Amino acid sequence: MPTVTINDRAVEVEVGTNLIDAALKVGVQIPHYCYHPRLSVVGQCRMCLVHIAGMPKLQAGCSTQVMKDGMVVRTDTPEVHEAQRAMMEFLLINHPLDCPICDQAGECGLQDYAFKHGVATSRFHYEEKRTYPQKERIPLGPTVLLNMNRCIQCTRCIRFTHEVAKTAELGFFQRGARTEIGTFPGKPLDNELSTCVVDICPVGALTSTEFRFAERVWYLDKKPSICTGCDVGCNITLEHRRGQVRRLKPRFNPDVNDYWMCDYGRGSHQRLTALPRLQIPQIARKGGALPAATWREALDLVARRLEHGNASGAVAFLGSGRLSTEDAFLLATLADQVASPHRSVAGREGPERRIPNTHGGLAGRDTAPNRRGAELAGLVPGPSGIDARALLAADRAADCSVLFVADSDFGPEASEPATVERLRKAGFLVVMGWAETPLSKVADVVLPVATPAERAGSFVNVAGRLQTFAQAFPAPAQVKTPVEVLTEILARFDAAWAGLTEAQVFDRLAARVPAFSGVRFEAVPATGRPVGAEPALAATVAGGGEP
Repeated sequence: MPTVTINDRAVEVEVGTNLIDAALKVGVQIPHYCYHPRLSVVGQCRMCLVHIAGMPKLQAGCSTQVMKDGMVVRTDTPEVHEAQRAMMEFLLINHPLDCPICDQAGECGLQDYAFKHGVATSRFHYEEKRTYPQKERIPLGPTVLLNMNRCIQCTRCIRFTHEVAKTAELGFFQRGARTEIGTFPGKPLDNELSTCVVDICPVGALTSTEFRFAERVWYLDKKPSICTGCDVGCNITLEHRRGQVRRLKPRFNPDVNDYWMCDYGRGSHQRLTALPRLQIPQIARKGGALPAATWREALDLVARRLEHGNASGAVAFLGSGRLSTEDAFLLATLADQVASPHRSVAGREGPERRIPNTHGGLAGRDTAPNRRGAELAGLVPGPSGIDARALLAADRAADCSVLFVADSDFGPEASEPATVERLRKAGFLVVMGWAETPLSKVADVVLPVATPAERAGSFVNVAGRLQTFAQAFPAPAQVKTPVEVLTEILARFDAAWAGLTEAQVFDRLAARVPAFSGVRFEAVPATGRPVGAEPALAATVAGGGEP
């Protein structure tokens, strides 16, 4: 590979690497607006001009590739600094001075570069700025608004719709100083990835209708996480404040979602506030009332019923693709502890959601993020076991002396009267979950647990890639994580399960389930790693609950 020297720092790069990417490898940031690693190079903004030894003029870093050894580049010469100041002055000639009221403030490339590379004064009069009257809140589609006065014409959004989404709704209209962004007649910006244009817009020209003026970004805490909208498992940054998820944004992972995520996934967090929340354990009394109970009372009752349930019928466990891999492993281990082959995962296919990446893209159809992980962890029926289909679509719940439903919001069926009535035919119904649903209202015991944002764990996506996620913020005071609930129930059978963390549970899973052999929770890379085989062929958890 050729070697390039940038600001006296030498680095080897692949042939064809442009100078912006090469500079990042040695910790040098070359300012740019129009360049994006996944879009074609157009060299429009001219902010990335650099000095290359042997060349008489400054060159654009985005369009200059390293083709052979010996290239010497400098980004810190007086000529480069003067070119950057001139470009910033040019870009700010017509830009409005409205940072305090702009929704992009705090994460705006123009704002950042104006401080770093611009000057404190302007030679142009504000009243002479070019403006676009009546084009400050133009809906390009259902998810994106345009303020043309703030646009710097980098064309990132246009190139995205042509090259990534391949729907080509956006284009340049008019000419010269009056050039503007817009949609073609009868073709609104309404593709599944449309809000990605907001992510890549370097200024406040494009804003999201969902997040617009919802929160100042400097108040938000950010945590790496995984989208729960489908089984693609897009890597995201979960942004929250005061215990509420405010926004989901894509997090770079070239093997999964690259720089993108779909609009459906962005809005998946809204379900956390759309449904009522379970806050305290509940035990049904005479008359069907569900008064509050202590955790000890609820877990003691569940453990007793599970221990003696086989004497009067089947003990069944209905899992969910929204459980983490660790939750599913504990549920399967609990089924082994009471010698029950009746364990399965409730799931349903939805519309295909395709996310482009460097390997051709991933398509997800499962409405839950972790069905494969749950099945690999052991939630598959044993011989003669009752499966999810039999419980949800037939009347096999009536054969169960105890039915443990591990997710009160496992799917639309949890709110369908006919399905709820079938599951209620079980002799004793335990429902664990975060959402109050029609199913939780008819349970004998309700166990409130944390949402995905309030706990840590791992998911296995449609491509068999194991990915971990961290807790973003703590759950309410009387709410436990599923791992805490299930380990406390298991500890009533074997004290060795008490007090385990998600990482410790995963390490026990890896020691017992061949699909995860040799994997440690803390050692899973940020981009994840492949595991296992086809879930349908996965071995169930062996043993009788022994750790």
